[in-house]
This record gives sequence, structure tokens and C-alpha cells, in this order.
Amino acid sequence: MELSEKSPGKPEMRVGDLFYVNHDGAYHTYKLLASDAANSCYHVLAYEPLGAAPVPREVGNLKIRIFHLPIDAAGFEKPVVLGNMAVSAYELTGYHAYLRQTQEPKDYTALAIDYFNHGLFLTDEQKHEEAIDAYSKGVDLFPLFYEAIDNRAFCKMNLGQWEAAIEDFQQSLEINPVSVLAEFSIGECYLRLKRYEEAQAQFEKALAIDPEHQLSKDFLAHVHTLL
Repeated sequence: MELSEKSPGKPEMRVGDLFYVNHDGAYHTYKLLASDAANSCYHVLAYEPLGAAPVPREVGNLKIRIFHLPIDAAGFEKPVVLGNMAVSAYELTGYHAYLRQTQEPKDYTALAIDYFNHGLFLTDEQKHEEAIDAYSKGVDLFPLFYEAIDNRAFCKMNLGQWEAAIEDFQQSLEINPVSVLAEFSIGECYLRLKRYEEAQAQFEKALAIDPEHQLSKDFLAHVHTLL
């Protein structure tokens, strides 16, 4: 997070920039979600107007008013940049809805794949919280992206968030119901939670899909000894 007020004018904006403009006595604060250079358009998130100029330390307390506004990049008069903060999956929900409404699936799914690939990179770097956010962006944009849901669940497992991982794998199974990976992984989460009977049932489900799945056989045998 970079937050330090810059001088007013017409600064070149970058994704994640927080800035405000003074209009009719009110201070309107925005966050740049995406920049469409071809159409000279900014896609921004808008916060509730303030009666005084915001300062960097107040940014975290600002209330979101509108999740997505497409505005002419030259339409902001004397913007003041407060700093730059990473854009979260939650903040992109409005922009993603806009993309699904205005673009062909092949166009916005390409962006979802970019989010997914960035999540893979962050996972390799052991930055699991950031990877979860990247995978969540892909899922929010393309809800049928079960591979991203699975990978998000694995990151949660790496963080010991077993219940949250189970919820993700169950969501994945709603999309891809014949998944040994998801069924087995739910069983592993139950095993970590010491819910052995539920773990046993999950490993049996995985073996019903693939009777030769060795990990399910091994884990099922282990659960039998615990029971």
C-alpha cells in the first residue's frame, strides 16, 4: 500500500490509485479499477462524498457508494492523488458485472485466466492470501471457473482454513460434480479436523468415482485405523 498525497493537476493514473476532486463544495473520492486507453475511459469505484478533503490515513474508513462507474479519463477536474492500494476481488465486483454485460465471454474469460495465472504465481511464491484474492477475481468474473475455486481451496488448506476450504470444494462440485480431486480434498480437510467418519465417507466417494485413486485408498486405510 502506498498512500501519500500528491500535488493536484492532471496526473497520469494507474490501477489502484485513490484520488479525489472538489466539486460544488463536496469532496468526491475514487479508486481506479481499470483503464481503457483505447476509449480514453477510466473504470472507477466511487466513495461517499465528504465535507472535507480526505487524507491518506482515512482511506480505509471510506464507505463505498458505487462499485463501478465508467468515466471519461479527462473528465476529472484537478484530481488529487492520495496514493495507491491494490484492488481487491471485492472491489472489482461491479466492474466484473459490467464486463459480463458488455463483452463476449471469450473476452472476459481471457481476463479470468489472467487472474488465475497470477494466482498460480503467487501460490508458487507462498503468498497464499494474495493468491486467494487472485483466484477469487477469476471466480467472480467467471463463476463456472472451478479450477480457480479448487486452487483457492488449496491455498486455504495451506493456511489451515479447513472449513473454508471445504466450502470451496463443495462449490466446485456443484459445477464439476465428478471430481475425485474435490471429493478427496474434502476428506483430507475432515481428517485434519478429526471428523473421521465424515472423512471416511469422502474417501469412499472419491473411490466410487475412481476405484484406482491411490491417495484415497491410503487415506481411507488410515481413517480405518483411527476409527
